[in-house]
Amino acid sequence: MALRRTHSMALTAGALALLLAACADGGGTKTATSGDGRVTGELNTVNTAPVGTGGTVTYTITYPISNWNVLNTGGATYSVIDISSVLLPSAFSLQPDGSVTQNATLVTSAEKTADSPQTITYTIDPKAVWSDGTPISADDFAYTWRALDPRTCPKCQAANNAGYDRIKSVKGSEQGRTVTVVFDRPYVDWKALFSPILPAHVAKTYGPTETPAGLEKSFNEGLAKSVPKFSAGPFRIEEFTADGSVVMVRNEKWYGKPPNLDKLIFRLITDVSQQPTSLANEEVDVIYPNPQVDIVQQVDDLPAVRYQVSPSASVHQIWLNHNAPALKDVALRKAIFQAVNVKDLIAKTIGQFDSTAEPRLSQMFLSGAPGYADVVSEFEYGIGDPEKAKKTLGDDGYTGVGSKLVAPDGKPVPALRFAVQAGDQLRASEAQLVKAAVAPLGIEVQVATVSNTVDAVQEGNWAMTVGTVSQSPFTATSNIPYFLSCEEGVNFCRFNLGNYRNLKVDKLLDSALSATSSEEATKKLQEADKLVSSDYSILPLYQNRSFLAYDAKLGNIRDNSLSFPTYNSEQWGLLNGS
Repeated sequence: MALRRTHSMALTAGALALLLAACADGGGTKTATSGDGRVTGELNTVNTAPVGTGGTVTYTITYPISNWNVLNTGGATYSVIDISSVLLPSAFSLQPDGSVTQNATLVTSAEKTADSPQTITYTIDPKAVWSDGTPISADDFAYTWRALDPRTCPKCQAANNAGYDRIKSVKGSEQGRTVTVVFDRPYVDWKALFSPILPAHVAKTYGPTETPAGLEKSFNEGLAKSVPKFSAGPFRIEEFTADGSVVMVRNEKWYGKPPNLDKLIFRLITDVSQQPTSLANEEVDVIYPNPQVDIVQQVDDLPAVRYQVSPSASVHQIWLNHNAPALKDVALRKAIFQAVNVKDLIAKTIGQFDSTAEPRLSQMFLSGAPGYADVVSEFEYGIGDPEKAKKTLGDDGYTGVGSKLVAPDGKPVPALRFAVQAGDQLRASEAQLVKAAVAPLGIEVQVATVSNTVDAVQEGNWAMTVGTVSQSPFTATSNIPYFLSCEEGVNFCRFNLGNYRNLKVDKLLDSALSATSSEEATKKLQEADKLVSSDYSILPLYQNRSFLAYDAKLGNIRDNSLSFPTYNSEQWGLLNGS
């Protein structure tokens, strides 16, 4: 499931940097040959090299684009995030090591200027303009806030509105180059806001954005359905091709250091298994698939390819749909989690190329982060014990345990539909392992291959899926999309895929957002962590690994699991002499 990027652990940027860096070699970039193409080094500078001017790089995307608004629920897919990081400006940037840095190309300053009420002041660089020459201004900050604030746009389908719903006002001065943001409630993760921002002047072309209806139309339809003709990044879109690929050329109005490349192409290849072949045949230059044993091995055998395998900021987990009638019963959910053997699942999947992978024991924190604690073992998550699972069902009044399971109300438990993205062998394997694990309980799982998991989940016809969701240094903000209660009866809200509801968790998340320190936020999230686990909604599997492979002639491209490799696309280039 390409779900992003939103991102959740209660740690400072520095702590996250230590967590990720601890898993990487500390030396310089390797000079690799066939069978030894793995690149290691300091996360923020690995593969730094002198490059020339000119040339084209083709980068592979996996998910078809049906929604272009990266801040919209339907648009926050890996493909759109990759592309949007090239087009849209952000006040702050996340570096590969997890550090949070001010985007000096856009804002010359961004700081808290008052505590009561909390006030943040941004100063926009006078050179910063959109690709049509319109200055980036306070209007863009204000539009982004109003579209993402449910108080001003209740029907805007925001992927994450945390923080924006606490802003009282966004005002401009100095010809719109100074932006003053005043909050009506404290917000601990304020640096997560306005990353990115959307173009207010473009939004207005879809209708009057001064009204909720106009905001909704511009956000849910105009910016979502139209291929962006605007850019405030180093490249702009020249063409969205019939095969679903995106061709970018240099943005002539880019106000930063000119990009090295002439063109950047995003080529759609939905079948992940075919991406190494395309790389070997020089049809593409960069691939960024979920790492799988066969894919890593194929790439490792290529003579002119370099690759990184890095601890990812994303996590792999099994989601259960609370709207599926059978899964409304906590006993059935618990039995499923007891039957699945997470250690065995890891050993048979990513453990085959990374022996350090271990079960994740928290819902809201990554291993090694401040606040991380084992909150799942007491609830017998992932223990691989079918006998305990059978007892759980029997004690709750189920019959036919071990043959054809019948619920306490006398109705047979229907087959559970497990949605899996087409071409994703890793998730397909995990689905089959889950299917085998619950079969001894009398539970049938039907693995359904879907062309787009995000669309399939929104349609609501599913019971289980494997989701990869991302984390970030912005603790409380990152957990909101996954755990804040959905409204009754909806099929899909934000990235709370399973339509999970717990009002106590909602209150704790709100308290964490209002914390005055990361330590205070951590304590609130730890309480929420345990409550979520007691509800048997999500089965954490492991901290994901990211896998970036690229042609050896490329310089300055590197993995960034928090912001995607395209975070520094203007620095990419062909090595001198290539």
